[in-house]
Amino acid sequence: MRVLILFITLKLFAITTQTLSSKNMEVLNSLDIETEFINDKLTNKLFKNYSQQRKSYFLNVLENGYTYIPLIRQEIKKAKIPTNLVFVAMAESYFSSKAKSNKSAIGLWQFIPATARHFGLKIDEYVDERKDPIKSTIAAIKYLSYLKLKTKKWYLAIMAYNCGEARIIEAITRAKLDKYCQTNNCKKDKTIRKYRRVIKNYQYFNGTFASLYRVYQKVNKLYPQDLNINDLLLVQPKLKRQYLPKETRIYIRKIIAMSFLLNSTDFVAYQNHYLLNRGNISNLIKVDVPAGTSLGYVAKLLNIDLDTLKNNNRHLKYGFTPPNRDSYLYIPYDKLAYFKLSFQTKKIPKQIVYRVKKGDSLIKIAHKFGVKYKIIRDFNQLQSNFLRINQKLLIPINPNIKTEKQIVYKVKKGDNLRYLSKKFNIEIEKIKKLNNIKSDTIYQNQELIIPTYTTLR
Repeated sequence: MRVLILFITLKLFAITTQTLSSKNMEVLNSLDIETEFINDKLTNKLFKNYSQQRKSYFLNVLENGYTYIPLIRQEIKKAKIPTNLVFVAMAESYFSSKAKSNKSAIGLWQFIPATARHFGLKIDEYVDERKDPIKSTIAAIKYLSYLKLKTKKWYLAIMAYNCGEARIIEAITRAKLDKYCQTNNCKKDKTIRKYRRVIKNYQYFNGTFASLYRVYQKVNKLYPQDLNINDLLLVQPKLKRQYLPKETRIYIRKIIAMSFLLNSTDFVAYQNHYLLNRGNISNLIKVDVPAGTSLGYVAKLLNIDLDTLKNNNRHLKYGFTPPNRDSYLYIPYDKLAYFKLSFQTKKIPKQIVYRVKKGDSLIKIAHKFGVKYKIIRDFNQLQSNFLRINQKLLIPINPNIKTEKQIVYKVKKGDNLRYLSKKFNIEIEKIKKLNNIKSDTIYQNQELIIPTYTTLR
């Protein structure tokens, strides 16, 4: 069956010149690219590779993104931005939410931690929302829209997404200066030399982005005409630092070539019957759940495969939602009614993550959380009782047990360690250890750290 589908696909990919000239013009216009770019040799070479030599691979990418493509398209449609921006996610991750780069970029949209947090994504002990298909898409739309506001054109925003806003600003500034100097004598122009010195200092990390941006604004007044895409993609011989990195020059062409292919008449006819239209509405629905909800409990309740549920909730680092706050899960849409009918918060087994500290043992940790140490050992599949400092343990807990916290107690007249031990139900030695006290003597108004207990929520 698979071979038959691919054979049919080969026939459907006979793309006509008329299709290229009409649909591809629409792609270029939507990205603010000049129409003459339709003849760009490297873009057309990529297009031919996708449409003739790599069909099975390209379709596999679409199949892998079957779950996410509808989600991304829905959010892009809501934001009223070019639909072709869906291919930014394809170029970044090939629609894999577990994609990871060597620069710590993660998820469908390949966010690094700082950018992710800036655009509202949580990254902590329990979640990494860069792997959340909806939230990361919303963050990417915000980021791309911000870049469009700064650069004025969608294709510049896409390139800035790849190489950074500062690199694009630098590229535009250099290209405009060069354009200006083609028709003006700049050799003895002190102002132009000053601008180039600021750019060079920035390149060698001796200047700030603020100083570069000031030059960018001045050069825009000096040369107010818009650049076209070919001005920036130009490769100048014997120039060590081109306007744009090679990766970015290929990146924008990849997205344009993908857009050409997937917007062609013949491919649309195929994908509508087999892939994208079948998934115009996502099969996933978001449901709110209380803190510490176990994925195993939900999978069993809804009679679905646990691995499938985990794959749909890759933003969760563990097999449960954050134990310190209410959260959410993505479940199959056809299970929503049963979830609302059957989900009971009182029956949810709770779990937390505990990081082993100096002096901890399984018995001490078990006592602290009110569970048997063998349960902790079995729960974490430990082969022995040996623990490492900073080792992470999953602790199954009862929501009504008490866990240790600390207060600062000011010693009153007549207080002694024995009295405080009985008052707070804590061993004398523990009070002495916490406060680094060598003797049994304490003094009035002395401040002591005292462990207390509070009910977990």
